Amino acid sequence: MIRRTILAYVAVLAALGGVFAWYHIRAPQRPEYVLINETDQHDFDLAFRMSLKLAEKNSGIENALVLLKSLPPSKSIEQTAAELVSRLRIGARRNGRGILYLYAAKENLLKIEVSYALEGDIPDLFCRRLEAAAKTYMLSEVPQDFLSELIITTNLRGMGTQDKTGAVAQPRWLMAEFLSGGAGAISQGYRRTLEDYQRAIRRLPAADLGKFAPSRDPAETVERYLTSLAAGIGDPRLPLLTEGSGVFRSIVPRNEEQQQRINEFFRSAGAHRLLFADSLGLAIPGAGKSNLPIVLRRGTDDLWYVDEAKAWTYFHRFEDNVNFFVKFADNPFFAALRSQHVPNMDGAVYGDHVRTPQLSEYPFALTAAVQAGETKIRAAPSVAANYAELADLYLFEMNWLTPAVDLYEKAAALSPDELAYRWRLVDLYLNTSRAEKMLSELRYLAERLPGDKQTHDWYQAYKKAYDFGSF
Repeated sequence: MIRRTILAYVAVLAALGGVFAWYHIRAPQRPEYVLINETDQHDFDLAFRMSLKLAEKNSGIENALVLLKSLPPSKSIEQTAAELVSRLRIGARRNGRGILYLYAAKENLLKIEVSYALEGDIPDLFCRRLEAAAKTYMLSEVPQDFLSELIITTNLRGMGTQDKTGAVAQPRWLMAEFLSGGAGAISQGYRRTLEDYQRAIRRLPAADLGKFAPSRDPAETVERYLTSLAAGIGDPRLPLLTEGSGVFRSIVPRNEEQQQRINEFFRSAGAHRLLFADSLGLAIPGAGKSNLPIVLRRGTDDLWYVDEAKAWTYFHRFEDNVNFFVKFADNPFFAALRSQHVPNMDGAVYGDHVRTPQLSEYPFALTAAVQAGETKIRAAPSVAANYAELADLYLFEMNWLTPAVDLYEKAAALSPDELAYRWRLVDLYLNTSRAEKMLSELRYLAERLPGDKQTHDWYQAYKKAYDFGSF
């Protein structure tokens, strides 16, 4: 089951990603799938091309993506987009059906240029709303989430499918100053720290959040959480969230439509079930709907909190299967999920290759924990386990992928024979759209594990899927 699903998981990697150092556009060669990435950073190119390929396959529309450091001198983004569409003949091989997504990082501007044949399905007003949303989302920690939804949403409109494809709107709680690093900061590789996000959370506008407090009754916490989703609340200060989940919401801001969609899917699956494993709880949605379970965490104050970060790090939902999978074999709910005949519990995605970290008592001072981890690294910079420990704190407490990747890369470099670090990187590279690096790690693991058929099958499947030939 998992092996079959892994083949389809390639489609998930249509997620676009990364922050780039852009260069002025030069006259490009015309590949089959138009991606112009004028940068020295090409870790994400395979994922970009896969996104364009899958969008065209599903919609019959040619999609092109151009990413610039800045606009050409004396050119507006509208002029640049029009010239690119004409020069590259975008949509010509699809009976005039084509879409260009042009982003200029210095100006932090997005332009969606739609071919004449699609103007009736994709009106200017729809594009303007998406372009406005980009001013916030392209400055976030993971702009690929926005770009992925942008391409999917626009292609659905181009196919004449308008249900639940409303344009992405900026979250109500997000102030302009929250992501005020500026486009110049992006091109220089600027990254926010945990303290930056904590300060940003405190600056958010006041809201009536008292009715969303954690409860001593886990079922009540779940109900309050779902009610917040139904109201479209993406505020990271929601009191019933763990502290790390608040950071997660700050890094990856969600709009009202996204929150409401999650609630609708969860509610439409029927009555949910509650499972418990020590200080953790799990609200399991009914089968047949697209949702992750809700992870609960009991604090030493005897209150139950929602741990959104662990819903993403403990579980996964593949695009070809609406029911969720367990990622690691030591998941504390795995046995209970099997006994209750929850779908997809034949095995864990990563099996026993890598495990989940030991759970800390909650609440605890997250910033202090990060600082303690950094102190351990400074005291013993050659100890790989210190980097991995801090990486797991970022990943499993906050689902903050960027620092987790950096730290695990350092751990793997210091201890290349520790295969658990390599498996963690496979997972992280998949979720950050670094397809080429993911393939490199899988190749390494396949070579080191000659008798592991699943690992070899994964590597061959991904290698074939990302073979675009010469371009």
